[in-house]
Amino acid sequence: MTGIDAPLKAAIEAALAGPYQRIMPLELPDGRRVWLKRAERLTGRMRLQKGSGAKAFAREYAGLHLLGSLGLPAAPILAAGPDWFVTPDLGPTLRSLMWQAQGDLPPVFAAAGTALARLHLASFRHGRPAIRDFCWNGQAVHFIDLERFSPIKSDPRGLAIDLLIFVHSLVVDGDKAATGSAAALQAAAIAAYRADAPGIWAQAQTTAAWLRWLPAIARLNPRSREWQALAPTLALFRPDQG
Repeated sequence: MTGIDAPLKAAIEAALAGPYQRIMPLELPDGRRVWLKRAERLTGRMRLQKGSGAKAFAREYAGLHLLGSLGLPAAPILAAGPDWFVTPDLGPTLRSLMWQAQGDLPPVFAAAGTALARLHLASFRHGRPAIRDFCWNGQAVHFIDLERFSPIKSDPRGLAIDLLIFVHSLVVDGDKAATGSAAALQAAAIAAYRADAPGIWAQAQTTAAWLRWLPAIARLNPRSREWQALAPTLALFRPDQG
């Protein structure tokens, strides 16, 4: 571990010497907080379901480096080893902000829409742009958790699917937002995205129309928040919504 300061190096060494934790915060003596992330260790059925933890780790590591080199808002890597890396604490996730409903949040969610539009205009997909994978540090939004990221540039349909996932996340997590706040935050994120990437929004409208049969299947799983959020998500992409 060369090129990093002594307090950070000591904290990393102590954490790596202890019991395995996939993600853990490290509190440094000078008040800084960073996050250590390690490759997920999967066995048996979980490995079959989720695939190789090492490959997912490698995708995320490469994705953070690539997006950082392009000036896109991904978490910077402070230090790294063969199966771990450290990033700074970039503030709370958008999901936690939505659920806590503290402060002036529409501009924060607008910043998230803008950040995702910038990523898509560069022809890259996040892979799973759920609002729990966006952090707000008080000044800007940063992407985290790029385990499904691909360095291969996407076609418009792939970007549209990424956008649908983002809006679906806004709807799903809006169920736990303070009364009346979710719609305003959804609207802020969507308006900002559309302002910067109207062409991709139009493609997402077309894709949503192709998927209009999905809500019928959701009736088979009435207890699933994710399935029940499909109909209101697709409705947000109807042409009559603006």
